[in-house]
Amino acid sequence: MKTIKYPRKDAEYEEIWSQNTLDKLTSLFFEWQQGPGAFGGLILHSCWGEISVLARRYQGQGAGKYYYLMDGARQLYEHTGNPRWKRLTDDMCSNNLFLQNPDGGFRHSAAEFEPAYHSHHSCAIHQNMPVLALLDYAAWKHADPILRDMIKPAVDRSWEYFHKRFVYGGREHLPKTDPEIRWSGVTNQDLTVIAGLARYGEVYGDFSRYEKHGRPALDLYLSPLYYYKDIGQFERGDGYNFTERTIYYYHVLDMLERIYKIVGGEHILAVMDNVCKYLFNTIFTAKDGLSHLMYGAKTDPDDKSYVVEWIKTPNMVALYPVMIYHMQNYLLRHPDSKKQAQTKNLRKTLSAYMFSDGTLPPAVFTPEPILSVAYASAYFEVFWPMLIRDLGDKVRDPEIKPIPCTHRIAKNVTWKSRGKLWTIEKDGVRAFGGYKPLAYGVTHGPEEKPADGGYDSLEDCEILEILEN
Repeated sequence: MKTIKYPRKDAEYEEIWSQNTLDKLTSLFFEWQQGPGAFGGLILHSCWGEISVLARRYQGQGAGKYYYLMDGARQLYEHTGNPRWKRLTDDMCSNNLFLQNPDGGFRHSAAEFEPAYHSHHSCAIHQNMPVLALLDYAAWKHADPILRDMIKPAVDRSWEYFHKRFVYGGREHLPKTDPEIRWSGVTNQDLTVIAGLARYGEVYGDFSRYEKHGRPALDLYLSPLYYYKDIGQFERGDGYNFTERTIYYYHVLDMLERIYKIVGGEHILAVMDNVCKYLFNTIFTAKDGLSHLMYGAKTDPDDKSYVVEWIKTPNMVALYPVMIYHMQNYLLRHPDSKKQAQTKNLRKTLSAYMFSDGTLPPAVFTPEPILSVAYASAYFEVFWPMLIRDLGDKVRDPEIKPIPCTHRIAKNVTWKSRGKLWTIEKDGVRAFGGYKPLAYGVTHGPEEKPADGGYDSLEDCEILEILEN
């Protein structure tokens, strides 16, 4: 048995940002396959400390995940020419279409609150991530013609449903606005809608929805009502005096980047640069001696020219790769040696916390230790296509191979995983377990058995991992 203690401060970035990591992540990906184009996982939310899907016994798919997974599969096909990756992309597109209900909305679009069988049990971001996934597929030169022809009607149905059901003027603590241009009233969510409207215009040559709904909505979110230029922060919109948590800027910046690349507008790029500039203010040295991004900012209810206080923890390490991507893009436009050193230190943190299976802890310094050790699918899904993109021409066809039996410990919690099985123990007693290929394969307590196999097979530990902080 090999024992590894984290953080590994001697780990090198080149070691973790590699084909070997891609091989391991891709192998893990297929451990969770639940159908031809359906992939499950534990839908845990480290920012809000949400693990309730375990209580509801759900470890199945969510429609929004295919935005990232289809991107990764498309890239692998283009890099390797292996038809398995084109077929996988086609299968995931077909599955995404299957997840659309007759009313036009998508089921299984509630993320950490799954399982969701009805489209109204959802929100703006999770209804529109599958739309973006389908539009990106429709624009792919290798798309299956039959599937491509199905996408425009599906997206049109989605818009008719979503815009009627989710549109409203605003939250009680924000001024009422035109209900045609605000849906959830939450920055990161509604930017996803706007990006989808812009992408629709780009793919089908029809920008009428973007011009009527998307552009005015973007103007709203880039106005002082939501965007605080002096501190580079956005109001979330779903709480009083509540800015977006730092890690959410990965998605805010992703969507702004997409919109900017389609419709242009130097004011959009200026906002992206300003947000990135102030992200460097969130970097601090935590008690592990490494650089981390602070959890979020507290602001004055009336004066948004300064940050009252920074909330330091928890820290969502698994999303640092995307944050670094945007910070590096900012530095390409605005070189700064001090900020470059800060991003290098964040990369050291990534290296120090990458587990032996290629995953990263969803969060560290969190009151819920499950979120430090368990496999949380959402973070893998974001990281996988980004790693492929960054490796570029160095990408080889991933080698799918068994992952060693791993035990991972944080405080009183132990995560165990091998092949198709996993468990979570608290104080040495099994609290949850699961059979990965089954969406409802979560078991409760020490006596309940998995759908197939036995949890005893997880006791032959090959790699013991300990989070010391």
